[in-house]
Parts: sequence; structure tokens; C-alpha cells
Amino acid sequence: MNYLKIISLSLVINSCALPQFSFKSGGSETKEIDAETVQIDYFINKSAIGGPFLGASFTESLRDLMQSQTKLNIVDNNADLQIAGNIKNYTISPVNIQSGSETAAQNRLKMIVSVDTYYKKNDSIGLVKSPFSAFVDYNASTDFSSIEESLVEDLNYQITQDIYDKIFGGEW
Repeated sequence: MNYLKIISLSLVINSCALPQFSFKSGGSETKEIDAETVQIDYFINKSAIGGPFLGASFTESLRDLMQSQTKLNIVDNNADLQIAGNIKNYTISPVNIQSGSETAAQNRLKMIVSVDTYYKKNDSIGLVKSPFSAFVDYNASTDFSSIEESLVEDLNYQITQDIYDKIFGGEW
């Protein structure tokens, strides 16, 4: 009888263990990604506006996300999984125009990033010039240069999370 209790208890403990995660590609043909390293190339800002910090900020955000949410080691070249791309668009447009005036109560900052991936062991699961975009609205009366960095952090978070979800099949 005690033997049966011990077996039952061990089964319960094993079933409550920490979940096991695997890396899977996005898309209809989800396959296991057997990778140990990731290379994240510098994302050049090809938009008409946006300071020189924009590419560096986005690249670092993507590297930070990969480091914190995957088991992959970040390397400079010859990685199992390679991620590259550029910032295609970075725009500010008025939204929420106030009644009786031509001024906007809010502005919208939008960023579009184009991403290419290459998986050394199976290049058919890669992304090719896949666009990812996000926007954030802010008070039009606020000095943009004083809040740009925090707005860009919000955009980076949204887009890098979308990229991660697409690459590793976590689209819910």
C-alpha cells in the first residue's frame, strides 16, 4: 500500500515539474529548431527621420530579448540562426483631430521593420523581408524630443516580441 502511495506521489510531482520548452518555427509547417547560436545583425535605419540611435536601440532590444527568452548564445558570425533586416519606416502623423480646430490632440509614432532570417539547418523556415510594425500615440503638446527615447522603447518591445513569436511559433 505504501509502495502505491510513493508511486502516485512521484507521478504527481513529475507532472507538476517545470514545463519543457522547445523552439519551433512559425508558419503552417511548424518544425523544431535545433539551434545553439543566434546572430543578430545591426538593423540600419533606412527611414527619412529618426536619430542615429534608432538602429542601435532596436538591435540591442532584439538581442536582449533573444538572450532573456531563449537558450541561444549570441554570436557575431556563423550562427545556427541568423536575423537581419532594417528599419523601413519611422513616421509621425496626427491623430485625434480636435473639433473646431486643425490641431491634433495626439500624434502617432509608427515604426516598420523588415526582417530576414536564415536557419542554417533548414533555410525553408526563414522569414524573407517580413514586415513588422507597431505604433504608439502621445500627447501632441508634449515635446517629442523629450519623450522619443521612451516611445522608441515601447515600439521596440512590441516589434521584437512579434518577431520572437513569429520565429519561434508562439503566435497565439
